[in-house]
Amino acid sequence: MARRVLLMLAKVMDPKKHEVGGWYMSEKLDGGRCFWDGGLTRGIPTTRVPWAGTINPKTGQPKTKIKAFSTGLWSRYGNPIMAPDWFLNTLPTCPLDGELWAGRGNFQKVMSTVRKDKPVDEQWKQIQFAIFGTPSFVIFTQDGEIKNTNQHTHVVDAMAWVTSECGDRVEDWVCLKGEPSFASELANLNEWVDNFSDTAFMIPQTKLPSNDDEAMAMVMSRKSEVILSGGEGVFLRDPLSVWTPKRVATSLKVKGALDDEGIITGFTSGRETNKGSKLLGLIGALVLDYNGHRLELSGLTNEEREFDQQENRFYAVENPGIQMPEGTQGKMFKTGDKVTFTYRELTDKGIPKEARYERKR
Repeated sequence: MARRVLLMLAKVMDPKKHEVGGWYMSEKLDGGRCFWDGGLTRGIPTTRVPWAGTINPKTGQPKTKIKAFSTGLWSRYGNPIMAPDWFLNTLPTCPLDGELWAGRGNFQKVMSTVRKDKPVDEQWKQIQFAIFGTPSFVIFTQDGEIKNTNQHTHVVDAMAWVTSECGDRVEDWVCLKGEPSFASELANLNEWVDNFSDTAFMIPQTKLPSNDDEAMAMVMSRKSEVILSGGEGVFLRDPLSVWTPKRVATSLKVKGALDDEGIITGFTSGRETNKGSKLLGLIGALVLDYNGHRLELSGLTNEEREFDQQENRFYAVENPGIQMPEGTQGKMFKTGDKVTFTYRELTDKGIPKEARYERKR
């Protein structure tokens, strides 16, 4: 069975590789990715929904804690989001791809709100559904295996299931047919979404110049503006591209990066993963002290991951994915070394998000 993900994912833009003339540009919001199925599965037991993430990917067994009923609003890993009825009632009867958002810099507030088993009305009044697409439901429900650290689901005959189980609701439901382009999605969203709603809005899209150099200059300028205003970056989409449940190069993210320093206090051992990581016997991550917080830092080359002693390599092979014993050193890194790393933003607890090694001081 072919591999897929639940929702389409973007690649990182490389200015030297990607040409984005004529594409659409929008702000990349720091919210929680979500999908609204138009209300088709609302009230249906979660275990019956074909794309629900009900299996623990680590054990292969049913999760011990599954939200009993679908709300029609899904996280990127196939978990029902327990939004209040009044919030769900305002959403249109069409598929929506977007983010739950509470303004710039409020990622932690959003996550705290949407992960609750019982919604808190006062918290949800600060949340909006920021919409950036309305994918074809036939494409969304296509067969495939979703397998990652957060979800393992075999999606099979999902559209047939929708027709059988949600027949009455389909009558009042609208969806694009075939393989619509992103430009078609935007045109239809303008008809289907009430932009005067307090709960949902379309993320503003800007059409870039057709000239690639002019387009790239506009992208980098807008990225700087957004970051200086406390935002995350920008998002680009090819107007002719078709939504597909994979990570694609027709959807690109352009994020800014902050940097800071920390002191190496230790190392973790690397391991092999189903995503292609081949770090067995090497340093998995540098362990830093960052303002009193423990921070594991990735982004090393294989040469930088070498231990200084052969016995450390043997120990790492036998004990993958754990903290190495005190006294362990690397060929290129020693405990006490100060290193610089990049990161996107700090959590509410002051811990850098998406931290990656940059250089040694």
